[in-house]
Amino acid sequence: MNLPLFSQRRRFLQGTVGAAALAAFAGPSSAVAQSRPAEGAGPRVTQLLDMSSEQQELSRDYATGIRLAFAELKRGNAPVPQLSTIETDGSALAARNAIQLIKNDPSQVALLGTVGEGLALSTLKEAGQARLDIAHVAPWLADSQFDADARLFGLFASRESQIRYVVKNLATMGVTELGMVYPNAGQSDVLRASTEAISARLQIKVRSLVVPPGQDLALFGSQLGADTPYFLVFMGASIELAQFTRGLSKRGLQRYVVCLADVDTNTFLQLDPGKGVPIIFTQVVPNPHSSKVAVVRAYRDALQRLFDEPPSPVSLAGYLAGRYAAAVLASVGQDSTRARVLAEFQRRRPVDLAGWRVEFSEGGRASTFVSQTLLNAQGAFVG
Repeated sequence: MNLPLFSQRRRFLQGTVGAAALAAFAGPSSAVAQSRPAEGAGPRVTQLLDMSSEQQELSRDYATGIRLAFAELKRGNAPVPQLSTIETDGSALAARNAIQLIKNDPSQVALLGTVGEGLALSTLKEAGQARLDIAHVAPWLADSQFDADARLFGLFASRESQIRYVVKNLATMGVTELGMVYPNAGQSDVLRASTEAISARLQIKVRSLVVPPGQDLALFGSQLGADTPYFLVFMGASIELAQFTRGLSKRGLQRYVVCLADVDTNTFLQLDPGKGVPIIFTQVVPNPHSSKVAVVRAYRDALQRLFDEPPSPVSLAGYLAGRYAAAVLASVGQDSTRARVLAEFQRRRPVDLAGWRVEFSEGGRASTFVSQTLLNAQGAFVG
């Protein structure tokens, strides 16, 4: 794992929080300390991050993109609000504490880019129970159960859109059954019902494979039976996928693994994955390495200038989220309140981000864009 890079990114994130504190929720007894913004600094938008061991790299990547967007706009003297960050352990209790903190601080006018998915779901539930009317802008959320919520502004393709894209392509190969691999019971509890509902709508047979409590993912992969479906959709993040592929490689069982947008290719390849396992990566943004769309070029330039690290789909998604949020917030101005900010987002006006168009469907998301890349058994990317 590239620790110097993570350290560099960490310093950047802390340096861009501004006057707002970087608050950590370590557990049930942890205190929350958050300073007020400097006088006259104006309203804040707040990002909640799941910094648990399984989710921290996804959270850092997405946060990196959002920070890049705000840093770029500030360089151009654009009227962007303060951006604060709250770190959590991803638990439901942490989400409840964070929502209570935000509810009690009227300077926080919107939530932007909550990540990962479990935290985003908990935050939406807790906000509803707390009767907190606040805009939830571009959370990292593939689950569709809250898509009709008038306070949610989902930018990227849902899990169903991603799976539909994969199934459509696999159908040409005669695939009629998928294995859904959940890296732990918690992920299964959160995602299994909605995933099985998606599969029923797509009329494809699904077999759920849940890693037992306490069992190593590599061991689980190494013990899969010969009757395991030929295509496996992995429902975890980069670290977990790397461990699972090590087991598959050891088992010598030729299977294709499909992973959704939670897995970042750069991070995954740094984690010593199993050799010879073909993997299909779905992405919900244009190719961050090669796309000629102007906003993607701007993202690459900013990333090179600030980090000198490779582009990734997750940080590009964060960058697009930050650019979109800033564009809408600019139309509200500095004299904003939660109600005014929420009302402005609820207009759901189309926004063109230098070639990437944000345009919400009726009662849905701003994008259904999905693409895929194959890492073949020889370790080369195709597509």
